[in-house]
Amino acid sequence: MTPERNYEAENTVPAARQMVDDKHVFFLQPKDAPGRRVLFVGNSITLHGYRPQIGWLRGDCGMAASDPEHDYVHLVLKGLSAERPAVGCIAQIGDWELNFWDDAILHDVYQEAADWRPDLVIVRLGENVRSEAMAQYPLLPHFVTMVRFFAGDQAKILVTDVFWPNAEKERILAEAATELGAPLVHLADLGTQDEMKAIGLFEHSGVAGHPGNAGMAAIAERILAKLV
Repeated sequence: MTPERNYEAENTVPAARQMVDDKHVFFLQPKDAPGRRVLFVGNSITLHGYRPQIGWLRGDCGMAASDPEHDYVHLVLKGLSAERPAVGCIAQIGDWELNFWDDAILHDVYQEAADWRPDLVIVRLGENVRSEAMAQYPLLPHFVTMVRFFAGDQAKILVTDVFWPNAEKERILAEAATELGAPLVHLADLGTQDEMKAIGLFEHSGVAGHPGNAGMAAIAERILAKLV
């Protein structure tokens, strides 16, 4: 029997220190801009800092989108704004993925995003959570704690599963969505399709394995279908 392909092992983009200058909270409009406040909690697919060592020459959008207008964050905001104005904030939480059992990191690094009091929290992460860490620490309760930290008692919540298939993470994220009373957006099939990635556009295989413009559009479309 052919062993199951380990898609996430093919992601050779370093999981640690994905942002520059240890800044992890980014407001896409002025912090006090009017509109529906949408917080995106994610990893490199949501935002990755400038990293020329691996051929990533942007720092203003999700990895391997061609520009901000084509990443899923900006596409979702555009779609939501068709109904009423929406403003965005990103909590780049790759460091949390590597230390998900340490709840203190939330207050130490991401408090500004929680204090913004978002109306909607979109949680799209999990690829950098290590299997060996999941074997040692329970991901589910710490994931739920993290989401509730950002959502407070006022925000609606949406959870996606992972871009690259991983049955155990998909199961846990589905359970978390149920516990949070949040809709779950399935994405894991997208990561099996080369046309959804940036293959051929980047020399670094890890960057190229991230969602390209087509993948970003598909992610945004599925999220919006649960929201609009």
